[in-house]
Amino acid sequence: MKKSLFETLKQAYANKELWVEVKSELKAAGRSTDVSDFLDPFKNLIIGILSQNTSDENSVKAWVGLTEKFEITPQSLAKADVRKIRNSIRAGGLYNLKSKRIKELSKAVLERFGGDLTELTKLSKEEAREKLVDLPGIGPKTADVWLLYCASRYVMAVDTNVDRVAKRLGMVSSSASYEKVREGLEKAFAPKERREGHEFLVRLGRDYCKPRKPLCKSCPVRELCQKRI
Repeated sequence: MKKSLFETLKQAYANKELWVEVKSELKAAGRSTDVSDFLDPFKNLIIGILSQNTSDENSVKAWVGLTEKFEITPQSLAKADVRKIRNSIRAGGLYNLKSKRIKELSKAVLERFGGDLTELTKLSKEEAREKLVDLPGIGPKTADVWLLYCASRYVMAVDTNVDRVAKRLGMVSSSASYEKVREGLEKAFAPKERREGHEFLVRLGRDYCKPRKPLCKSCPVRELCQKRI
């Protein structure tokens, strides 16, 4: 029987740490390799903003810079001087825009949820997503990452790596929107496979299916790919 994409990826990455890049980047930045901050509902959104349109390495540097200057709570960041936020995250790029978004998001979380996002974890994924994307600086990808990791919902979050891999594998059209890519992946992965499947696809995009000069000859899903070289 032909293996599913999930089974193929699981075998390819057996016994490998899917968080290895984030952990190594935190360690290089002089921080603990603990990634539990990613599971905190508010911190996850801040990390999401910092990760927009930049590399993982730069977003980690920005996160470290922010945590060195501020307590990462909506109360602290809502009253912070936006210039100080901007200076603390400068290493991550787009710091003018992101500093404003961080402050606006913090204010909104205080005003709409009393500073506590726990109530969103109790809503349906559709209701929670709607409230998340209505927050300043939060788009569909950041919302879906939050749902996946903070609310344990069976969604497929689509970052740039996942989008590229899905399109090259021919799972969706090359012009598919975010929602169409997510829908296509959710058909391909069973609900309980989606968190690990997301992490596998992120790793595949970083390790093999690179934006330029993909390593097609050594890719573990080469035979499934329509774009292989």
